[in-house]
Amino acid sequence: MNSNKRKITIGVPTFNEEDNIINFIESIKKQNLSPNIIDKILFIDDSDDKTPDLIDKMKIENPDLKIELHHNNKRLGASNAWNAIFKKSGGDIIVLLDADIELEKNCILNLSNKINETTGLCASNTIPIVQKNNKYSKASAFIAFWLRSIRLHRISKYTTMGRALALHSEDVSDIEIPTDIIAIDLYIQCKMLEKHKKVVYNDEAIVYFKTPLTKSDFLSQVTRAIIGHKQIKKYTKYLSLEISFIVLLREFLKSSIKYPSFSLALIYCYTMLPYSYFKNKDKVSYLWETATSTKNQINRYSG
Repeated sequence: MNSNKRKITIGVPTFNEEDNIINFIESIKKQNLSPNIIDKILFIDDSDDKTPDLIDKMKIENPDLKIELHHNNKRLGASNAWNAIFKKSGGDIIVLLDADIELEKNCILNLSNKINETTGLCASNTIPIVQKNNKYSKASAFIAFWLRSIRLHRISKYTTMGRALALHSEDVSDIEIPTDIIAIDLYIQCKMLEKHKKVVYNDEAIVYFKTPLTKSDFLSQVTRAIIGHKQIKKYTKYLSLEISFIVLLREFLKSSIKYPSFSLALIYCYTMLPYSYFKNKDKVSYLWETATSTKNQINRYSG
């Protein structure tokens, strides 16, 4: 099928995004996309704040966006939302987005254009919005810089980031993500590789995300990432997605030379991780405690 004629379903899980959702939808409106390409913008919402009301308001004000809202009366989690999006999609391509991000104007186009008969998943370039006077923001930003340097070189378990990615609808039509999976983006990456589909990274598919600004939010996100990767270690090992310590160290040092103060912030924050991890690891579930410092309205600051 001609790539210009393929329909795109934009799928968005939401949970208490009342401070972000209007800016997020405005970001979608600025995308370099023809309106007839959009199948629908599908929100699967677990919120108990004003998020669904704001989505309904934007739906009325923007009928050309074809917004469709499915609100759950209790929190079911991101795995449930992705599964619902897979089932309800009417597009040839599904673009999955977080609701607390800002998209560069060509992001969705750059993601979807990479999907074809042999490529089942395209991952985005996630760029942090940095608060330079905040060590937790800088530490989180350094992780993003470090992982980008890895993504630019090879496919690994760090390739896919769930903040923005594109999938071929046919490839996920038979996939049901287990409810308890935390690293759902990595799980989908593994499933694509099991289907012998290519997983690619597009550095030009840019999405901006907010970094945590508190110790508890930073350590919570890192702890969840560690546990999420452990959950599906058998997949990443079987699919040869594990990266050697030497490669990780080399890319860390390269990024440290480029961003020295950010690297020092990460090292400082990591000294607090062992205590926090062993204290909280048994409390982590797929229904995680959301990072409150990233729920505020996006205010991009060039770092």
